[in-house]
Formats: sequence, structure tokens, C-alpha cells
Amino acid sequence: MKKFLKLSFTAVIVILAVGSISSCKKNFDNPPAYVDPNLVANTTIKSLKALHQTSGAFDAVSTDIIISGIVVANDKSGNFYKEIYIQDATGAIALELDATNLYTAYAVGRTVFVKCNGLTLSDYHSFPQLGMKDNSVPGVPSLGGIPSTLISTYVFAGASGNAVPVTVVSNYAALNSSSGNAAMQDTLLGRLIRLDNYEFTKSNLSQTYADTSAYKNSINLTINNCSGNSLYVRSSGYANFAGLYPVAGNGSIYGIYTIYKASSSSTPDKQLIIRDTSDVQMTGARCNLFEEDFGALTTADNNTDFAFSGWKNIAPNSTANYKNSVFGTTGKVVKVTAFGTALATDTAWLITPAIVIPAGATPKFSFTTSYQFALGPTALHAFISTNYNGSNTPGTATWTQLTTNTMIPGNTATNNSSSFSPFAGTGDIPLNAYAGQTVYIAWKYIGSVPLKTTNFEIDDIRITRQ
Repeated sequence: MKKFLKLSFTAVIVILAVGSISSCKKNFDNPPAYVDPNLVANTTIKSLKALHQTSGAFDAVSTDIIISGIVVANDKSGNFYKEIYIQDATGAIALELDATNLYTAYAVGRTVFVKCNGLTLSDYHSFPQLGMKDNSVPGVPSLGGIPSTLISTYVFAGASGNAVPVTVVSNYAALNSSSGNAAMQDTLLGRLIRLDNYEFTKSNLSQTYADTSAYKNSINLTINNCSGNSLYVRSSGYANFAGLYPVAGNGSIYGIYTIYKASSSSTPDKQLIIRDTSDVQMTGARCNLFEEDFGALTTADNNTDFAFSGWKNIAPNSTANYKNSVFGTTGKVVKVTAFGTALATDTAWLITPAIVIPAGATPKFSFTTSYQFALGPTALHAFISTNYNGSNTPGTATWTQLTTNTMIPGNTATNNSSSFSPFAGTGDIPLNAYAGQTVYIAWKYIGSVPLKTTNFEIDDIRITRQ
């Protein structure tokens, strides 16, 4: 009996010891959550920003101002660097911190308190920031981050798990494009906002978010809504999603709203900086039933035959084919001409892939054209067909002409200039009669040598949903 009791006592001691070790390990692996420090904000972020009235100035904070806000963005994905964004009910600001891996201490949803006395307010091209003045380059001051050794003196992490405030911007005009002093007081700047019914432009779908080469350049991609309003989505080459492609749908996008003003005379660019790709929630149908801006062309494609998948490019010989044209930094179009073909009559067809127009839709068709060397009434018209079968003999199908001479400026032009005319749009051409059907759109060019050799360029083809 004594032996049994002795063993039992020993077992109890072992169990207690194991439990104690297990408990210590659990506490070590799961440090206690932050709680709000014994600080009280005595100034709003909006009031703090109001102390900075002149763009480019460095305004030292010399009073015991304390602000607090919820972290809405940090450096976790690499798209932000050495900064976090905090916001309260009145506004938001970028807090510059000369340290990395800030997300480990300042997670999204954590309250942060900032003792501002000793810090400096300035701006980056009209975008307000809070940090420390850097005089390391004589005569050229800048705003630097709070040194890592001093961060704990000014910045205090509070409770985590707070609801992350998001401002839904339904009116594009609310995204201020003013500059200088007026822009700095914009209460949307630095906020986490949500835009609905936006999509990346078609030409950007073939581009990654940012540069993945050794240069790691930031890149601006463009998003727009169905009304044509647009702004940039700017991403860093150091972001962990830099090599990904944007999604092709339409929907919502979250991000920090910023502006960039390159010079004193320029209009600020409206920009959105996403925290990671989960901020992009575009799973719905795009604005247009069909769209092509030829943005996928590269400089290597210039003057080669146009050959996008699903399209038809049909002409009597290769000289008369529709060609790719890439010019300047953004010019990407298709072009056609009878010049150099030596054909008495030259008919060239450019035909889209099949386009499904839903029943009940009220679609509109449009495109733009430019012309050069207008020597006569060369014919370029757009047509539509419901019985074309995708063959190389489009003349056997029934085609209905959609454009008139007045819609294509080159058709009535007589300006024999080597310079291309400005691009002009056709305006919206209703396609209501084709709702519930599958259609093809064709551009039929008829030229002849030597009199009808006008050069045409075609761009920005769209069929809207309504």
C-alpha cells in the first residue's frame, strides 16, 4: 500500500510539472495582446494636418499634441515601405517610421497613439506625412522616418482587433484632384476607401502589377468605371504580388487613396494603393460586352500583320492586310492602306470574334479613327452580320452597314497631309435590334491605286452593355 501511495504521489508531481511546462510554453508562444496605453488623444488627425498649410514646408510640432487612429495599412505585402497609415473619424495620415516589418507591431486594426511634440509635418507632392525633418543633405531638407531607436518614444501600440474603417466613395467627383494647400486638407487622402463597379482597363490585363526585373520599378495600372471615370492603381516592384496580373472582372477595389503631383504646374494624379490582392474583388461582368484597344501590342509587333486570337484579317495579298502600328509611348492601333498594293481594287476585311449580345440589352457600338494622305474618298465602313460563319469568304454573309461617311472623318477628307489627323469617335451606334443574337463586326476597306490610298488607323472599339 505504501508503495502504491508513493508511486501515485510521484505521478502527481510529474503531471503537475508537465502541466507547468506546457503552460509556460503556451504563454511564450502567445504573448498577451496589447491594451491601450495610458494615453488620451487631445487632437484629431484633421486638426493636426491643418497645422501644415504650405505645400513643401516643414512644420515642427512643438506642443503636446496626441493623436490616435486605427492602422489601415502597413508594410506586410511590401507595397508600403517604412510607413503605416492611421485614421480616425476626421481623416488619415501617413506615419513615417524608419524601420521594416512594421506589421508585426502595427497590424491592421490596431489602435496607435502618437505623441507629436518633436515631430514634423510635411507633404510629398501635396500628400501629407508625419515624421522627422532630415537635414543630412545641406540646404535640401526632407521628411524622414522616425529613427527606429526613437519610435517607442513617439508611437504607442494599443488594442488590436478593432473594426477597420472603410470609406465607400460612390461619387467620383469626391476624389479631389486639387493641388497644393487645398489638396493637403482633403479628408479622403490617406484613408482606406472602397470603389464599386470598377475594372482594370483591357490593355492593363496583360501587364503585371509592377516591375519584377532587377529595377523593381513601381507601375501605374488604370482602373475605370462604366461611366469612363478613371484613376491609377500604383504598385511597388517590391510588393509580394508585383508579378501577378490583375483580374479581368468588374467589382470593388479597396486601397489607400493618394495623389501624386509631379510639378507645380501639373494636375495631381489620383492614385489608389492596394495593401495586397485581396483588396481587389472584381468578379462581375465587365462594363463592355466587347472591347479592344490593342494594348497587348508591343514594339516588336509594329508593321506586322494584325493577328489577335479569334479575329479575321482578310485581304487580296499580304501588303493589303491590316497591320499593327505601335508609336510613341502609348500609341497602339491597327492600320490599313491601299498604298503600295498595286491593286486596281483593294478590299480588306477586319472581323471581330463572335460577340454575344444578351436578350434585353440596349448596347451601343463605337470606335475611333485617324487618317493620313487622304487622296480621295477611300471607303472604310463598319458592318454587322448575324450569319457570318467565320470563314475566309466574308462576302458570302449578309452584312449591314453601321457607319456613314460623316462618321469616319477620312471618308470625306481631302487633306493630303503626312500627319495623321486627331482620332475622332463615331459616337454611339445603337445595336438594340441585335439583342439576343450572336454578331460579328467587320471593317471593310476599299481602296485603289493610285487615287484611293488613304491610310486609316482604328482604335478603342467598344460595345457597351447599355
